Amino acid sequence: MPYRIERSKAPHSRRWWSSARLRIVLGISLTTLIVFAVVALIVFQLLRLTEQRETNQLIERKVEDFISYVESGAGELASSGSASTTAIMRAFLSQQYPQDDQIMIATSQDSGTQMTMAKNAAESDPYFDLEERAALLNLALNSPDSSGVTASEIRWAKVTVTGKDEDANLLVAVSPHSAENDIQRVMELVLYALAVGLVVTALLSWVLAGWVISPVRRVRHAAQRISAEDLSRRVPVSGADEFVELALTVNAMLDRVEIAYYTQREFLNDAGHELRTPLTVVQGYLDILPEEPEERKETLLLVQDELSRMTRIVEDLLLLARSRRPDFLRRLATELEELILEVEMKAEVVADRIWDVRPEAQCTAWLDRQRITQALLQFASNAVRYTEPDSRIEIGCRIYAEGQPLPLGLTAPDDGPQIHFWVRDHGNGIPEGQEELIFQRFATARGQLRDRRAGTGLGLAIVSTIAAAHGGTAGAANAPDGGAYFALTIPLVRPASAQ
Repeated sequence: MPYRIERSKAPHSRRWWSSARLRIVLGISLTTLIVFAVVALIVFQLLRLTEQRETNQLIERKVEDFISYVESGAGELASSGSASTTAIMRAFLSQQYPQDDQIMIATSQDSGTQMTMAKNAAESDPYFDLEERAALLNLALNSPDSSGVTASEIRWAKVTVTGKDEDANLLVAVSPHSAENDIQRVMELVLYALAVGLVVTALLSWVLAGWVISPVRRVRHAAQRISAEDLSRRVPVSGADEFVELALTVNAMLDRVEIAYYTQREFLNDAGHELRTPLTVVQGYLDILPEEPEERKETLLLVQDELSRMTRIVEDLLLLARSRRPDFLRRLATELEELILEVEMKAEVVADRIWDVRPEAQCTAWLDRQRITQALLQFASNAVRYTEPDSRIEIGCRIYAEGQPLPLGLTAPDDGPQIHFWVRDHGNGIPEGQEELIFQRFATARGQLRDRRAGTGLGLAIVSTIAAAHGGTAGAANAPDGGAYFALTIPLVRPASAQ
């Protein structure tokens, strides 16, 4: 079934009102506005309640002062011979100094006496006009209630005292207009402060939103700069938050994309380069295919041999392409001594050589048994190609402790304990300076093989890939007494700590 590739649509041009930054600012500003509105409403209610409580306390204090005055001042007036109820009320009012929003009215129910104490004249009083004063006077004379609120929200309280000659009423009233003006001024200041706070919040949230979404912009800019010619760009990472995790995830995705892209490109380049020659040979043989049966048979054998070589090349290239997949290795608990003995038994089938096995490592390791066997057999096959019959080839394994140097100047992949596999032959060795070259693809550094046939040049590259998949390295060197020394070194991971 052919793959169907759908191209992503080009991104729409971003409009300013659809900006994520603006939406964040609007959300924060709207939330702040709601909070400020609730705060303003609470402040307003608290001011109203405070004003009502203070007004009630003022009225109650005036009433209590009048009662105390009557109880204590009546005797003094009586000693002077003028202890009438009207005289007592007049004397009390003469000692009061009401504020603009206060008024006191004293009345006598029997004689009809009426006395009013206010700071402003009745004709020019902004708090108690003539109509309101008449309503308060009527309450002082006729209301059976001791307190209340008028239609214009004037709060009042009344007390009745009994004198020797007649009963008297004192009504104390306070207008809300002065307190309302004060509350209005306070609320205006509060609203101004809240408006400034809202503007400051919007500005700070704009800056903060820009700072928060800056990693997203870096991701977008990095994605825009990535092309097929340059997949090495990554998103800059700093700090530790969710956006940094996003940047790290995108970078990891780009790593996988880069690996897949270059793996595919290497496969195509290598396949095109290496398959061109055998295809040309096959095509040439087929073009001059002789008519004689014997010659035709020889030509077809040559064609079959080239096709077999192409098959090996394709299989090796596919193996190298799969080496970067997560499922390339299948690690199991493996006894190293058994592994080396098994490799030696399989190597004996490869060629008639003197195989010297040295299983010095006797422990259990967490590794891919089949891949390690494949790598060591590749070393063995390579040694067979460059040695004579009855030549001695060593196969061994040893554990090197942390910091312990490896043979022939080879390097370990890290600082922990290492598993060191090696295969040594007694052939002509490796040309000087080409110890690393032979692990590259399609590289053969030791010239023609003993049987004068060239290999594919992928075997040691596969070994290097297997070592890297285990977190290790593959290397080669010339032994002091002659011959080549090939080694595969990987970190020792025990099954108990494999997870």
